[in-house]
Amino acid sequence: MYRSSCPLDCYSSCGLLVDTENGRVTAIKGDPGHPLTKGKICIKAKKLLDRLYSPDRILYPLARRNGVWKRISWDDALDLWAGKLTSIKERYGSTAVLHHDASGSNGILRGLGSRFFNIYGGVTEPQGSLCWGSGYAAQLLDFGALQMHEWEDLLNSSTILLWGRDPARTNPHLLGHLRRAAAGGAEIISINPVRVRAGIPGLRHISPRPGTDGALALAMASVIISEDLVDHAFVAEHVHGYQEFASSVREFKPERAAAICGISGAEIESLARRYAMHGPSAILFGYGMQRYANSGRTVRCIDALAAITGNIGIPGGGANYVQRHWKQFFADLSGKEYAQARRLFPWPALARHILEARDPPVRSIVVTRSNPVNQLPNTNLARQAFQAAGFVVVIDFFMTDTAAGADLVLPCTTFLEDEDIVISSWNNYANYTPAVIEPLGECRSELSIFTGLARRLGLLSIFGDLQPEQWLRRALAPAAELGITIDTLRRGPVRNPLAPKVAWENRVFATPSGKYELYSSRAIEMGLEPLPVYRQPASDGEDREKYPYCLITPHHRDFTHSQFWNLESGESLARLPEVEMHPEAGAMMGLNEGESVWVESPGGRLQGIVKFNSDISPGVISVFQGRWISRGGGVNVLTPDIVSDLGDGSCYYDCRCRVVKN
Repeated sequence: MYRSSCPLDCYSSCGLLVDTENGRVTAIKGDPGHPLTKGKICIKAKKLLDRLYSPDRILYPLARRNGVWKRISWDDALDLWAGKLTSIKERYGSTAVLHHDASGSNGILRGLGSRFFNIYGGVTEPQGSLCWGSGYAAQLLDFGALQMHEWEDLLNSSTILLWGRDPARTNPHLLGHLRRAAAGGAEIISINPVRVRAGIPGLRHISPRPGTDGALALAMASVIISEDLVDHAFVAEHVHGYQEFASSVREFKPERAAAICGISGAEIESLARRYAMHGPSAILFGYGMQRYANSGRTVRCIDALAAITGNIGIPGGGANYVQRHWKQFFADLSGKEYAQARRLFPWPALARHILEARDPPVRSIVVTRSNPVNQLPNTNLARQAFQAAGFVVVIDFFMTDTAAGADLVLPCTTFLEDEDIVISSWNNYANYTPAVIEPLGECRSELSIFTGLARRLGLLSIFGDLQPEQWLRRALAPAAELGITIDTLRRGPVRNPLAPKVAWENRVFATPSGKYELYSSRAIEMGLEPLPVYRQPASDGEDREKYPYCLITPHHRDFTHSQFWNLESGESLARLPEVEMHPEAGAMMGLNEGESVWVESPGGRLQGIVKFNSDISPGVISVFQGRWISRGGGVNVLTPDIVSDLGDGSCYYDCRCRVVKN
């Protein structure tokens, strides 16, 4: 039996126990000894064994020849790739290559493709995020850096706002802490256009119109200031720009926000008083609420509530979005110092920029740990961009929507077939993942693939011809000074000793003023207002009569983005994507459950099947993201490729739609 950790990009990085017999993995279960996840794993972790031995897994290099896939040797595959990279660089320069890398499989060594491309000369890369970019950038303005409280600290909270967060779907290990907090007297309030079903006693639900959370937050701030519920001592000592902010929100009354958000002024007042008067109060952010053009401004508005009430730096408080405590824990292996050039395209509009690139054009795309044709907004444009790129290489386990259009597909190992170290941006534990079996077929690790490519291009002496353990020891060099080595991690998960249990407990912020910044000069430099403000979603400009509904595309509990959808059998996977709507909305459209319909947006149309769900607001249509296009999915044919106000973030939810009978 081996101790390991789930490599999926989520809140927990669950501790796993892996059983093997005769060179095969026979079982994967939760590790009761893991200090955070304590033996509990979600359905996605349980699917890791199915993925390992799926009959559809790619086990050999494949090249497209005259439109047909042909199995080739690794030598031929790497020679082909190296030749393309050499000729492209000679003719166009290194930035004619675009590297699309994300976090589909977490691990320090799985990210060494970036090192290769920096040593190659520097390439074109996506900038920003399809996930958290807007809120990330907003909190950098407000706090100067990214910190969050440990989950256990919720037991110190009297009020907890789940703002756009549904832990039952995305963070089940948090539920125990929330239930214990509720049992201890905390009131937990969900702010979400979809009712959260988390089994938390007394959970209160508030349902604003999608994309209007910033207006709700500013109206709450107006109530807190007008009723003098401000923590004046904290503000005087630790907040920059309070007077300007107070003046700016004075007229943002609950009645004004009620007309924007679709909830009553009385409910806004009640929420503001609860948050300000019954602390410590914690805010737990989700990510759907920052997938709009106004996203960065929205997160700044919500952060401001914590600042003016003094719910920062205290047990039970916090505006908890994400943490980057690990950045000082590991050595930088990226090789960015070797890059002679670099070009950045905003991630949500990546396809558009690929097609428009001229100096140089994008002549090759390399995809690692991601499935961009499925995940990028505006799928039709994404397909055009990848078809136009010239030479596309995909490293993956399966023939994904992206791999299906590639020229070269290289099979990589799973976390069970190579060793690595896994961390999460939402908890403070580092986990070692051993190689428990030999790689299946001819699969190779990303490290092995890029080492072989570097050898062919004469870059190996710079890239490094090291074994995985040697790379991990190099990565852990800063941590070794704290007594943490790969040998330590092999004995079990280790908590980052530099991570605070309470964010900003020392009240020293990483901003220019050294204080929490309601007024941000950096925001002015970015072309934004210095204070938190509300701006309406971009889709509010769409024709409301033609497109009367707000479209959201949330994560499914059983899948991680596009991962695992291909493992579902025909019997368990509905014929078409489910189009969830409130029964009242269905009645108004004259629809019956199970009926085939088209969902149409200004960007495209998708066929689906009606499913009634009384937990969804009547003005909202919901279709889960991630289902493969090749299996009847592809909801991103509907979503816009606009870029958010901060952080080059995605705006998937800033989309209006209509539903018509098939």
